[in-house]
Amino acid sequence: MKKRIKEICSFLSRGTSPDYVDESPYKVMNQATFSKGWLDESNVRFTKKPTSEANIKKGDLLMASTGGGVLGKVFFYNSDDSSFYADSHVSILRDSRGRYLMKYLYYYFSTRYDEINATMVKGSTNQTELQKNYLLAYEIDIPSLTIQQKIITFLDSKTAEIDNQISLLSKKRNAYTRLKKSIIHRAVSQGLNPDVEMKDSGVDWIGMIPMHWEKYRLKDISYMYSGLTGKSGEDFRCDDLNKTKAYIPFTNVLNNLVVDFTKFNQVVMDNNEQQNRVRENDLLFLMSSEDYESIAKSSVVIGDPGEVYLNSFCRGLHFTKRVNSAFINYQLNSDKYRNALRFEARGFTRINIKIDKIAGMFVCLPPFDEQLSIVNYLNEKCGKIDFFIKNIEQQIEKYKLLKRALINEVVTGQRAV
Repeated sequence: MKKRIKEICSFLSRGTSPDYVDESPYKVMNQATFSKGWLDESNVRFTKKPTSEANIKKGDLLMASTGGGVLGKVFFYNSDDSSFYADSHVSILRDSRGRYLMKYLYYYFSTRYDEINATMVKGSTNQTELQKNYLLAYEIDIPSLTIQQKIITFLDSKTAEIDNQISLLSKKRNAYTRLKKSIIHRAVSQGLNPDVEMKDSGVDWIGMIPMHWEKYRLKDISYMYSGLTGKSGEDFRCDDLNKTKAYIPFTNVLNNLVVDFTKFNQVVMDNNEQQNRVRENDLLFLMSSEDYESIAKSSVVIGDPGEVYLNSFCRGLHFTKRVNSAFINYQLNSDKYRNALRFEARGFTRINIKIDKIAGMFVCLPPFDEQLSIVNYLNEKCGKIDFFIKNIEQQIEKYKLLKRALINEVVTGQRAV
């Protein structure tokens, strides 16, 4: 029977903006808490004055409702913990009359991320909003309560088997990732000679370094520049084509991919930003992000990019001394250095690191020839590990596609249960 969401759900509402405090009985449910597919309380925050409408109850369906990349992600809340309150980026769907099961609706929407973003959303990239009226008017074929429960029981069992395989593969991938981090940390902290004489670096969080290594601030070895602030986007208009320049998206920096210089978007550049041109071997930082895990990631420009500029979320370093930018990149992406950078991050909805904090960041460098030897060693070791990780991730993706196809076939009646 076809039903609109407003006929299925007795309650559909967005949460409210939290009044953040350090400690409180009231926990904030934001998109990051559930958008990965599980309840992640590792960085849970607290609010002072929650509203009853934002209180999440057992059996509720949660839907991420803002921002590119997560909007449309759904989560079935099956906990007795009643201390969570949704923030304004999360929608709560509920049927308090017991006519329909939100777990069934969860399975239905879990395979319709693309459809949600295509039909229920307004706004530009990274500023998108789920439209409540579109969601309320959305129609689905929903079976009787008895069949809903039968479908849920079947899918709970089958998806648990698939999730177990994904979990085993994820643990294997994580073990390789830890090994890679360990290899990088050891190489960029003490070099390749295990018997090298060490000295105190003079920086508490760095600790001991090889006797012949030297400590520098990034501003001592490089010129730092900002990203462009002009208007950008695929549909922007500019009458003066001489002001239209290619820029590197922050996603390239995030994924360590600054190599394809033919597919960059365009930006209208202000007259005073010519000095911000990206050059070969520059090191690029992601200095502004909604995601704490992404902040301060860096990437090296491989090859001559031509006339290309940076996205405004990024910062660039052009080295003025003879250093190997790949070595700096390995060092700054190691946990010790990245954690020191992220310690300087500030902000709530968008996290930022000020440019002066990066300029004053310490790095510890061996002689240039030793930097090159370490980079060659790490390229070989990490390349092999990355090959294994990529293979595992391909297997994980196959299981995810299998799970998605199974759910879709069942909830659309293509597969009988």
